[in-house]
Amino acid sequence: MSDEYNKAKELMEENDYRIDGFGGASETIIKKAQMVLGVEFPEDYKQFLSDFGALTFGSIEIYGVFKEDFENSGVPDTVWSTLNERKLVSMPKHYVILHNTGMGEMYCMNFAELNSRNEPKITSYFPGFSEEAQQNEVLYDNFGEFLLDMVNEEIN
Repeated sequence: MSDEYNKAKELMEENDYRIDGFGGASETIIKKAQMVLGVEFPEDYKQFLSDFGALTFGSIEIYGVFKEDFENSGVPDTVWSTLNERKLVSMPKHYVILHNTGMGEMYCMNFAELNSRNEPKITSYFPGFSEEAQQNEVLYDNFGEFLLDMVNEEIN
């Protein structure tokens, strides 16, 4: 795991009263999620799913997977949310939702924008806007960096 992921997990454990986890996802559910979405999750995200499933840390909600019936799930299920946005607003298949800011912007793993380790960068996505109108601003180089920033933001 990356240093950022390990540091984020350590900070969460030190502030465990803020954690509302969904229970870790099994390897079977993680593999099924990847198959349904047509992507290979980065190692840090797989570890996050294994550790937490999905997570509410204070006021911050990080999407994940926590049950096998994706179609009859809801927020913060990343498979359900991503498939829903693909249907509703034709969100491109290279995005996988991680976080909804509540301000019309979603943070997504962008599998069309990879870092030096061939992992998806985390970019912004605005549902309902055409792909041409998306700025695809790179917010984080990887999932661990994203998670660490979200945890620090909530603690501070």
